[in-house]
Amino acid sequence: MNNEINYIVDNDEKEIIWKMPFDPLQNKKAKQYLMENDYGLQFSHTFEEQIGGQLKAGFTLVDLYEDTNGSGRLHELNIKTYIAAKAVKR
Repeated sequence: MNNEINYIVDNDEKEIIWKMPFDPLQNKKAKQYLMENDYGLQFSHTFEEQIGGQLKAGFTLVDLYEDTNGSGRLHELNIKTYIAAKAVKR
């Protein structure tokens, strides 16, 4: 899962340029940005939405793993921008 940090920064990952939630259907400027960069439609989601949704659907969280983008400024600063969750259905 991608956390909101990836959605707040510019392409160089140096400046905060977007407010949350990142929703190109509600924000024309965000949609234009995605289309100009050929990124497709993307939406930010909080961990509460992502992990909370799994828990509410009856899954049990059994493990987590965090990682960086693998490159770029956020990676160089060791800022974790992704999380993998292992969940099993009860």
